[in-house]
Amino acid sequence: MSTPNSENWPPIDELEAQERDLVLGRADLAALHDLGELMATAAAERALPIVIQIRAGARLVYVAALPGSTASNDQWAARKARLTEHFEQSSLLVRLRHERDGQDVHSAHTLSPELYQAHGGAFPLRARGVGVIGSVVVSGLPQLDDHAFVVEQLKAFIGNR
Repeated sequence: MSTPNSENWPPIDELEAQERDLVLGRADLAALHDLGELMATAAAERALPIVIQIRAGARLVYVAALPGSTASNDQWAARKARLTEHFEQSSLLVRLRHERDGQDVHSAHTLSPELYQAHGGAFPLRARGVGVIGSVVVSGLPQLDDHAFVVEQLKAFIGNR
């Protein structure tokens, strides 16, 4: 397993800045659907074999399973989403903070690996003036690419509003 000091991992402060900066102006069902459609269109244009899941609280409000994705991606997305919702942080940030501190996220918090996974690709959805309202998750690419795609698409979505 790579460590946070590995040259491929983004710095923790960069991940923290992403979470501070990527805040939705509004997060009603229409906005979340628009975000999902933006992401699915971008993924289809690039032929990315991913699953996209958007949750508002415990409710699954948007799903897209693109060609090449599998049921395994659905399960991974759900496990990453649970972790993000538990910590209200991106799954990658949770992973890197725990690795930095020499901890296993599962044993440190008594979380089942069958239900929670600290792999990049899940990101908390925050609404201005409200806080965390849900999550957006991508599964199907290497974890750093899953995370990067979510961040790229949130930036585009927020920038267009």
